[in-house]
Order: sequence, then C-alpha cells, then structure tokens
Amino acid sequence: MTHWDVNILFRTYRSRLLHFVQRRKLSWHMADDIVQDTFLRVVATPSLPDPQFAQSYLFRTAQNLVIDHFRRERILTFVQEPDKAFEFVADDAPSPEQIAWSRQELRQLQASLNALPKNLRTVFILARLEGKTYGEIGEQLGIPTQTAFSRMVRALTLVKEAMDKSEKN
Repeated sequence: MTHWDVNILFRTYRSRLLHFVQRRKLSWHMADDIVQDTFLRVVATPSLPDPQFAQSYLFRTAQNLVIDHFRRERILTFVQEPDKAFEFVADDAPSPEQIAWSRQELRQLQASLNALPKNLRTVFILARLEGKTYGEIGEQLGIPTQTAFSRMVRALTLVKEAMDKSEKN
C-alpha cells in the first residue's frame, strides 16, 4: 500500500490547485472547498498510486470535483428554489400501506410454507433459508440429489399456487 505524506503534498500543491480550480470560473470560496475536498479524497483513499503520480492524481481529482460541482449546479437550475431541492426527492421509506401489504404477504407465505408436506418444507428451508446445495441437502437427508431438486421444484410450485390463490381472494 502506497502512503503519501499529506502535509507535504498540501504545502507543495495547495496554491497551485487553488489557482487551477479558480480558473474554472469558480468563486474563491468554492475553489477553496474543492481543494480541501481533493486532499480529503487523498486521505480517504485506501490505495493510492505511486508517489511519482501524486501531482497528476491531485489535479485529476480536483478536476473531477469541479465537474461534479457543475453537474450539481446544472441540476439545481431546474428547481425554482435550490435550497429546497431535496424536499422534492422521493422518500425510499415504505409507506404504511406498503408495510401492511408486505406483512400480509409474509403471513401468506408463512401459511403456504406451513401447509407444505414436511419433506418438501424441509428441502425448501435447507435450500432457501440455509443456502445449501441440492447435493448437501441430499447428503443431509439421505436422499439422491435429484430427489432433493424434485422436492424443491414441487415445493416452489405449491407455494406459488398458494400465493396466487390468496392474491385472487
């Protein structure tokens, strides 16, 4: 793992990077933020190239951060009030209706699994919940691999039929 002395890099390249970023038509404050973010990226990056490429790496990182800045700016121009832009982003959290529907579906799945014959349910649990292969299941249960596979196919068919039936009701 290559290690760079960030203090030396900062003292050596900070003013050049700041000038480089300011030439991209950014305010002094924004340019300073991007330069600081550049050095933060160096500190946070687990595998850096050889130190001989430090200058290229710093300037490329700064350039990428400038590009990212302008992309964000371009997106925010579509919003009338940029300060409130993130209020319009959809929330990924499930709604109360989705939670209730998911719980009902889980109850139906559990009922379908409980209704399976024991030999089919055992294969289903070993394969889907414990992640075992059909060979491992066959060995554990003392049955041929093909039988374990056939039981799984039958279990899946019965579960799907039960779920489809409960969905229609």
